[in-house]
Amino acid sequence: MRHWWTVIVLGVAIAGRAEAADPEKPITIDLLLRNDARVPVLVLERSQDEVARIFAHAGLAVRWTETAPRLIIIIVAQVLGFDRAASPVMGAAIRRAHSSTVQVFFRQVQGFARTYRIDDGTMLAYVIAHEIGHVFLGGAHSPTGLMQAEWDHALVHDAGEGSLKFDNMQAARIRAVMIGDGGN
Repeated sequence: MRHWWTVIVLGVAIAGRAEAADPEKPITIDLLLRNDARVPVLVLERSQDEVARIFAHAGLAVRWTETAPRLIIIIVAQVLGFDRAASPVMGAAIRRAHSSTVQVFFRQVQGFARTYRIDDGTMLAYVIAHEIGHVFLGGAHSPTGLMQAEWDHALVHDAGEGSLKFDNMQAARIRAVMIGDGGN
């Protein structure tokens, strides 16, 4: 009887050490969300959860914070210079050495979501993730994954199903940039 108890205690101790020293533990991105467009709270919460899920697939954790964020995400009503919701521009990314900013143009996101019959919160999440991708990957688009330039029905359908993500190379590059910049 004592023998089994010893094995269980030893197994728990070893598992605890392995978890604490896990090199596969995701790198955390601290994000601050500023809602200048007065997006409803439920839409924001859905989008924040979805952004966290998108980055989890890339091996990164997201922490929504108000102190010392890595990135500031500002949701504004619309992009200046475009009076119509049908503008193809849904966001912009500005990378700086110590603090980067992503702007998301909510009227454009809503118009796109309506056109493709996708939830506003889901569409908002994918636009946020795409623009964050620009911060870490540079301004270039990709022929595959979440960083594609042209968002058509098939791509938006994948987003609605939760299967649109950064491809493996994009995810690896984002993690490398995070590590190279010292994480947070």
